[in-house]
Amino acid sequence: MKRVLGLLFCVIGLSPVNAQQTTQKDSLFTDGVAFKAQNEFYIFGDVAVIGNNILSDDDKDAFNNMLVNNDDTKMRYVDIDRNTETFNSSQATLKLPNNFKKIAYAGLYWTATYAYEKGSRKAQKGNYIYKGNGERSEIINQVKFKLPNQTYQDIKGEVIYDGASNKTHAINSPYVCYANVTNVLKQSDQVPGDYIVANIKATEGYLSGGSAGGWMLYVIYQAPTDNPKYISTYHGFALINKEEPLDINFNNFKSVEKGDVKTKVVLSALEGDAALEGDQFAIIKQQDGSFQSLSNGARYQQNFFNSSITNNSIKNRDRYPNSENTLGFDIATLDIPNYNNSIINNSTSQTTLRLKTQSDRFYLYFTAFQTEIAQTYFDDIVQENNPNASKNASVSPEIVRSQPESNPSYNTKKKRKPYKYNKRGLSSKAYKYLKNKKSTIISGIEGGYYVVTGVFSEAILAGKWTSNLIKKGFKANAFINPKNSWNYVYLLRSDSAEEAFNYAEDLKTNYRYRDTWVLKANLD
Repeated sequence: MKRVLGLLFCVIGLSPVNAQQTTQKDSLFTDGVAFKAQNEFYIFGDVAVIGNNILSDDDKDAFNNMLVNNDDTKMRYVDIDRNTETFNSSQATLKLPNNFKKIAYAGLYWTATYAYEKGSRKAQKGNYIYKGNGERSEIINQVKFKLPNQTYQDIKGEVIYDGASNKTHAINSPYVCYANVTNVLKQSDQVPGDYIVANIKATEGYLSGGSAGGWMLYVIYQAPTDNPKYISTYHGFALINKEEPLDINFNNFKSVEKGDVKTKVVLSALEGDAALEGDQFAIIKQQDGSFQSLSNGARYQQNFFNSSITNNSIKNRDRYPNSENTLGFDIATLDIPNYNNSIINNSTSQTTLRLKTQSDRFYLYFTAFQTEIAQTYFDDIVQENNPNASKNASVSPEIVRSQPESNPSYNTKKKRKPYKYNKRGLSSKAYKYLKNKKSTIISGIEGGYYVVTGVFSEAILAGKWTSNLIKKGFKANAFINPKNSWNYVYLLRSDSAEEAFNYAEDLKTNYRYRDTWVLKANLD
């Protein structure tokens, strides 16, 4: 089978930074869309990923024959609810830990091969002749989305890529769409539970190369963890074939300085067959620069994408239908086997993921990477990048926290507690860190310690915040950092670290100024 794979990596972390660059050759995108960074996060928390296929040989029954590919299966829509307002639907269960605090981000992806509504085939001289019936709808970016204990709501997404307009891919016309559903989950009374996605357009019957389709919900949440984490997500659409591999670099992080380095990826693929081999997923080994192909008990080095939905070596059966063979659709959550830190070293600041195939082609449409990061690096990011300054990530001030051991001022499961902040003194680690850390170089401003109450990507927002502070009796001012064009609003510039630190601690006792921090600039 000619394979059409969509790949999804997911990872953990939260706070804004500049977009990364990838080492991708232009030739890969003559039949696709170049990858772009969507989000970069630094966070104390984790990720949950769910999804299901929407084409199978039955509308409800699980399909468990792992020796069959979608090429030879007369595909029909899965439709578990048989609701008159849906023509297909499938379900998956989102599980979150008891210490889950808050949703930071949720992205919904849906993908399928869709050349026409229904296809048939007949054998002729040892080959199959395919015929399509029914015009292809132009509306592929609208689906129905049902949260736990709710009714369907309409979701309109962004078309990342549509192969129908490309002669190379027109024969099976793969597409992928994306919608940011963060606010949808945040506004829900119940986040854990059963999710249903419906009305994903795909080709039923037979299609040259096989028909496949499915959906994936990728969720980042806040929760107490031993170390902060870094997450970066991309999406696009790139053809991977046997001519050359695709390398993707990640470099805006610094792994933990001591102990085991824990790293994770999540992948989702369109048209990864159980019975066809040749595709690989690998990561560079920091020790010698070679690439290590990844595998586990559910996925193999020479057949990583095998039409299954897995969490490491365990098949995820919390779905309806819970088919073992999802007939051309993959979701894989995978911990990197970093024994003795042979792949990701301590204090590592970059890594490379590699995708390749020896025979079948596939399409990469989403990639992300996760690793635990050093606390000192996290502190630097928090201090130098206020959440309000994000250009690529949607981050709330409550998620990026330099003191994760302190209790959050909110609680999603109980009534919110009154805000209380315990001031830190000059003997605290925070003050010692401020004194000893290297200062940030920002051209055009006087050296010193700046008590910053907000950083904004838009000047008009910075102006409004400055005016608001002045009305309240503060001597507020602002400057622009030429490196990122962000507007820093501050209430004090001092030559004294002690004065700036104490003033910031006083301000943080007021809930409105709880995200105040001290910027050390131009003093080295």
